[in-house]
Amino acid sequence: MADTACDRVFHVQRTLASMDGPSHGPRAIAREAGLNKSTVHRILNSGLAYDVFVRDEAGKYRLGSGAVSLGIRAAAYRFSEAPQRQILARLLREANGMLCAIESLTPLTSARRRTEQYVARSGVLAEPGVVGDGFMASARSLRAGAAGKILLSGLPATVQRAVAVEELSDSLTGPGYILDAHEFLREVSDVASRGIAVSWEEVRVGWCAVAAPIGRNVVMGAVVLAKRCGDVTPDAAEEIACTREAAARITDLLVEVSAA
Repeated sequence: MADTACDRVFHVQRTLASMDGPSHGPRAIAREAGLNKSTVHRILNSGLAYDVFVRDEAGKYRLGSGAVSLGIRAAAYRFSEAPQRQILARLLREANGMLCAIESLTPLTSARRRTEQYVARSGVLAEPGVVGDGFMASARSLRAGAAGKILLSGLPATVQRAVAVEELSDSLTGPGYILDAHEFLREVSDVASRGIAVSWEEVRVGWCAVAAPIGRNVVMGAVVLAKRCGDVTPDAAEEIACTREAAARITDLLVEVSAA
């Protein structure tokens, strides 16, 4: 429970971010946060001047661009890329993968992901049917692939349902792509419970992937390991263990920098 005035401000922000739907009234936010309605109302109104909160015509509140700006600025100062690349390179080597990457939500588009950085075996991206640098840098749907399900598992149910009904072209999916929206949502729910996602030819023929979340209590990103399906160990046990470890090490880096 939030004990001080400052605690309550951050608690209201975190609560609103976790609630399903685009905007909510002070009473609903207070009930979800476990705080007095008048206290929440004062916090919300104070945040309007800083664009941390926005009030719509119906008198409901949502997070404003000020909150987004804080997140983008914080991300710019996390840490250098070198430690991340070292972790990805180790994952690639130990799991005998073809490609390892860090993926995150794009800050200025709705429910899309992008590759922050990656390491790959020589010539992999030039293979027929395998994407290149341009695709890796672009904003992509969360609807297919292990990393997409990890990132989506940390988003509100409204966003999950919107992504579930997206239609992707055949060029962006493989034979393992989950067509049914309800089945896809069940898979996302399972991913949230397990903290791991495994995809079998969802994005392209012959390629499988394992992804694990970066972050504690909130999904900040995903580490993904991709390799040929024929090289995956039974039940992807070794790949899961290696990917979990890599994600945990990157999460530890974030915590160390936050504490510095």
